[in-house]
Amino acid sequence: MPKRSAGDAWLNRLWAVVCACAGIFLCMWALSWFKASVLHEDLQNHCAVHTASFPFEKSCTHANGTVEGANSALFDGIFFGSMTTAAVTLTAALTIEASLRKQSRGAIGV
Repeated sequence: MPKRSAGDAWLNRLWAVVCACAGIFLCMWALSWFKASVLHEDLQNHCAVHTASFPFEKSCTHANGTVEGANSALFDGIFFGSMTTAAVTLTAALTIEASLRKQSRGAIGV
C-alpha cells in the first residue's frame, strides 16, 4: 500500500468540506420547499402572495406592514453561503486532484 502524504489527507478534508456544504445546501433547499409548499400553502387566502423560486419562498405583506412567511436573513445566508462554499471547495478539490494526478503520471514517466 502506498504511503499517504499530508497532501492526500488535506485533499480528503477538502472533499469532506465539499460534501458537508452540499448536504447543508440540499437540506436548506428541502426545508425552504417544505416551508413554502406545505406550511404556507394557505397564504393566498389571507393576502396577495409574493413567491420566489430560489430558494423557495411564499410570503405576503399585510396592510399594517407585517410580513408573513418570508425566509429570514440567517436562512438565506446559510443557504447561499453553503452553496458558494461548496462550489469554491469543489473547484479547489478538483484542481488539486488534477494536479496530483498529473504529477503522479510524470513520476511514472507516462
